[in-house]
Amino acid sequence: MNKFTLVRKNLLRQPMKFLLLYVVILVAFLLFGMLESVQGFLSSGGGAAKQSDRLMVSNLTSFTQPLPFAYVERVAAIEGVKDVSYMAWFGGYYKEPGNALISFAVEPDSYLRLYPELQLSPEQRASFVRERSGVIVGQQVAEQFGWKLGQRVTLSSSIYFSTTGSRNWEFLVTGIYANAKKGGNESSVYFHYDYFNDTRTSGKDKVGTIIVLAKDAGQNDKIAAAIDAKFANSGDETATVSETQFFKAFLAQFGNIGMIVSIVVGAAFCSMLLVVGNTLMMTWRARTREIAVLKALGFPSSHIVQLVVGESVLLSMAGGASGLALAWGVVGAMKQNSSFASLTMSSSVWIAGLGIAFGLGAITAASPVWRALRVNVIDGLGKV
Repeated sequence: MNKFTLVRKNLLRQPMKFLLLYVVILVAFLLFGMLESVQGFLSSGGGAAKQSDRLMVSNLTSFTQPLPFAYVERVAAIEGVKDVSYMAWFGGYYKEPGNALISFAVEPDSYLRLYPELQLSPEQRASFVRERSGVIVGQQVAEQFGWKLGQRVTLSSSIYFSTTGSRNWEFLVTGIYANAKKGGNESSVYFHYDYFNDTRTSGKDKVGTIIVLAKDAGQNDKIAAAIDAKFANSGDETATVSETQFFKAFLAQFGNIGMIVSIVVGAAFCSMLLVVGNTLMMTWRARTREIAVLKALGFPSSHIVQLVVGESVLLSMAGGASGLALAWGVVGAMKQNSSFASLTMSSSVWIAGLGIAFGLGAITAASPVWRALRVNVIDGLGKV
């Protein structure tokens, strides 16, 4: 009989009480694991690849507002700009709105030049550039919907109507791309801007964002200032930022994600502390006579502290580890959706979660330890 065995048997002495406390802790850490993973996913731009020398030019009013197509050539003419491309948000989905897709209308040749991490075979690349109704899709999207090369698919837009009077556009799958960057985006679809522009009923000759590749990444700030100065006081002023800043601005429309996660997780942990701490305090109060017996037999205070803290920490670690494991499973299931294909539960979430579980276990043990150390042997033995 060692101390761990004694702690474990004492903890399981009342199975129903243990189970209820275990579930409370599990739920708190399930929320922690899921929300921290989603926050990390969003903070990284949803797994979108980023490159330090790419700049994003959008409308100063809001990145959701379009820019005139004529701006593309004017941006390309600015000193220090090596290459440009452009894209327009399609707001697409497949068959039903629940199958939302990260979908963009792009200029194929220049877009693939600026995003070399999108890997296609030479044949697929040539086919995409050549085929007006061609579309390239990420591997996760292809696997999710079972799309194959040469297949015709119909995508719908939640924003635009086509000239046929419907929200549907028909495309030919000309390529399935992989992303060369670890954790890079493989959950998007890209098709020809010209095909989309000619067949939509609104927003013609407008682009959502202009992508700029600088000759020298060290001149990014200077180039960004030059672009915005060029369109200052125009009908469509611009805001030019790095890709990282662009994605942060995109996330800002959903509010302060970090604060929301902190509030939800904090509330869950505070509730857990109150429930578990109060229950453990009542449990050890009921075991006052046992503590008095241990003292009467000569067990030192350190032994009693180890038993009290051991039960609390073991309970917290068991519930915390189980909650994190369940969160890992939920995150894995969410990855099956193409919109969350790059979602992962990193090792830092595991480490932080287990550290918090240990700390919370120690905190909930503080009051029972204080009470146990103050137990008087004579008074304790007198309690039935």
